[in-house]
Amino acid sequence: MFHSIRKPSSLAVLLAAALLLTAAPGAGSAAAAGRASGGTGAPAGVQAYAATAVPAAPKAQANEPLRIVAVGDSLTAGYELGMNTASVPYGYAERVYEQALYHGRAELKNYGIIALRTPGLGKFLQAAADGKTITAEDVQQNLSTYPLAPETVAKTAALAADLKQAALVTVTIGGNDFTPIFDAIKQGGLTDAELGDQLNAMLDDYMPQLESSLRTILGLNPKATIVFADQYLPVPAPSVINKAITPSQYGVLTAAVDRLKGLDEALAAKLGKEGYDVRAVDVSKPFRGKELTYTYIAKGDIHPNQYGYDLMGRAFADGIWGSYREPAALPAGTPLRVVVNGADLKGGNKPVLKDNATFLPMRDVANALRATLNWEPKTRTATIGSNGKKVAFTIGANTMKVDGRTVPLETPAFLQTSGGTAYTYLPLAALSRGLGYQVEYRKPIATVFINS
Repeated sequence: MFHSIRKPSSLAVLLAAALLLTAAPGAGSAAAAGRASGGTGAPAGVQAYAATAVPAAPKAQANEPLRIVAVGDSLTAGYELGMNTASVPYGYAERVYEQALYHGRAELKNYGIIALRTPGLGKFLQAAADGKTITAEDVQQNLSTYPLAPETVAKTAALAADLKQAALVTVTIGGNDFTPIFDAIKQGGLTDAELGDQLNAMLDDYMPQLESSLRTILGLNPKATIVFADQYLPVPAPSVINKAITPSQYGVLTAAVDRLKGLDEALAAKLGKEGYDVRAVDVSKPFRGKELTYTYIAKGDIHPNQYGYDLMGRAFADGIWGSYREPAALPAGTPLRVVVNGADLKGGNKPVLKDNATFLPMRDVANALRATLNWEPKTRTATIGSNGKKVAFTIGANTMKVDGRTVPLETPAFLQTSGGTAYTYLPLAALSRGLGYQVEYRKPIATVFINS
């Protein structure tokens, strides 16, 4: 999915990390207003606001999946250190998608772009809203040098169509906007007050651009729920080992993160008063003090690792649905979980993986789908009925019947004996799709989701 990205010097990375306020989410984890770590006071003008309440969960249109669109920078893209073009991202957006599947049918379209800055996001979204096709260089200078950026930017028509149909839009943006401050820190001679002033000036420039991007999305789809993240500070606090920044500089930086969090919440509240469902989520506090655990900063990269992306996914889920659902414990010898309409499949027999397909005991799956079941012993044919459809499987046959129509079947039903009893196992994906259900296998959490 991605090529490797060249890294600056380790000191530059630590400093870049210091304000790679790379959008990352998290509800209910606000830092204390104006707090500065290391016992230092916040510079004048740095302030924070109170957290906002989480609104109701977004709703899909009747008989439609919950359509999710993710836009933003490399965090939205799910970039991790060491990724290449063959890598499959598993970032916060993919975790949000999994959480959505617990609630019903869902779809995800990801438009994350590595190295994207806030002005570039604005241009990308505006081109989509205007129905124009632009290039990566039109969006941002040198953006075309990053993997998949040209291909993603070229999809303005698809982006516009997806945003218009989206029930939920997630956004991470901003970390790349703040990198110039690190050069100022490295050059030295900058007082804490001057550093605070520069950060405040950057934030004052950033917020109107962020608001403009959110309003462009709302212009395309005023009914969408938009959830955007504040920024974490992926640089460890100064110590005997870590001397990339001084304690007082660290205090200024954390105060700026707190101020940004407050500004984000104020923007969400402002748009909420206008009748829109826009939410700001926070990861600044969950990441703080755990940067070495949640990022690759020790290896010279500011992006989250899987622990960090998991934290972000949990935070987004908390901000969207008010909770995060943990996958059920996987019993020994069970290859995967099966979740049907949000409920874990229960039964005395385990799922079976055979020929790269998942099979379930006939009666267990019928019960889980709340479907009718008919077994014809003479022909050894099982017929399942649900949603006004009927699907029939004959043991060993390479076809199935869907409402009487013959459909090819790659993995036929079979009998498996356990404890002297023969159980009929049906191919889950074929059955569910024959009944018109959504079937989605999520390998990272070894879970098959079935939603009617």
